Amino acid sequence: MVVIFAVLLSVAAKAGFFGIPLAFILGSWFFKYAYILFDHVVRGFDEPPTLDITMMNPIDEQRPLAQLAILLILGAGVGLAAATLNLTAAKALAAVALLIFPASVAILGLESNILKAVYPVALARMIAGLGSRYAVVLGLIACEVAVMGLIGRLNVWLPLQLSVGMFAVLSLFSVLAGALYDRRHELGLETWHSPERTAERQRQTELRGSENAVTEAYGQLRVGAHSNAWAMLQAWLTARGHEAEDYRWLLDRVTAWPDSRYATRLTEEYIDRLLELKRSGEALDAVVQRLRLDQDFRPKSAASTLTLAQLAARGGGALSVARILLSDFNQRFAGDPLEASANALARHLGE
Repeated sequence: MVVIFAVLLSVAAKAGFFGIPLAFILGSWFFKYAYILFDHVVRGFDEPPTLDITMMNPIDEQRPLAQLAILLILGAGVGLAAATLNLTAAKALAAVALLIFPASVAILGLESNILKAVYPVALARMIAGLGSRYAVVLGLIACEVAVMGLIGRLNVWLPLQLSVGMFAVLSLFSVLAGALYDRRHELGLETWHSPERTAERQRQTELRGSENAVTEAYGQLRVGAHSNAWAMLQAWLTARGHEAEDYRWLLDRVTAWPDSRYATRLTEEYIDRLLELKRSGEALDAVVQRLRLDQDFRPKSAASTLTLAQLAARGGGALSVARILLSDFNQRFAGDPLEASANALARHLGE
């Protein structure tokens, strides 16, 4: 687009008076595209928009005309200061106008409100909201002005000058919009695409898939196909890498099922996974929660049972949990090498 517009603008420049309509039309289209690019970046899209015929509607987009009006007002103010005051005052006013101009573009781009785009309070809030990124935008403008000045002095081929100039304008709109997007939380901007929105959509998609998997497993339970139901739950856990949080999420759902064996077995595996991850405190909490619903619940292995009993015994207020876990250790794990340690701990707790 930049190359084509540069060539056409060069033709308009060579055509003299007759090229003015072409230059006006191309300039209108270009700055409309610049604002559409601004909208695209602010909303979080990674790729720039493609210029199409709908963007060339002269009635649809009025922000470039509003921005031109602002420039004329600023220019008139600087000229008036030079005529009525002095050159120093005019230069100071021009410097202030240049400093606030990107903020004016940002406000106009976001709200299409020309009055707000020149309102000092709104401009100050925009500059404060952008913070250090506003300095980056100003730095970019300074660099672009320096490059354009150098190209002008070198008398570079006109289409190349125009291409560089248009690219500089588009880059300014893109960087300014990118700064707004980066500060979207501080400025309270709504976006269409953002990491948090993408993560939330992904989370919602995963949640729907997980809910469907649990519902399907529950359907198998209802028809008595317990092997199928348990296999579905295991397949879901395996697909998600047996994360402890997934065990917790799944346990919250199967606890409400009419067959308590699912919650019991899943809690056993959940506890073993937590112990494997060295999250012993959470494992003990899982035991306590399950015992509130089922006093007959016990961890699956002798090692898990003894480890949790020892942890409960050190916890002061969980001594009763330790006693429950050890109450039938000999019956459940008769002949296990850990039986002696379990009996010693039971005797200690009984003293």
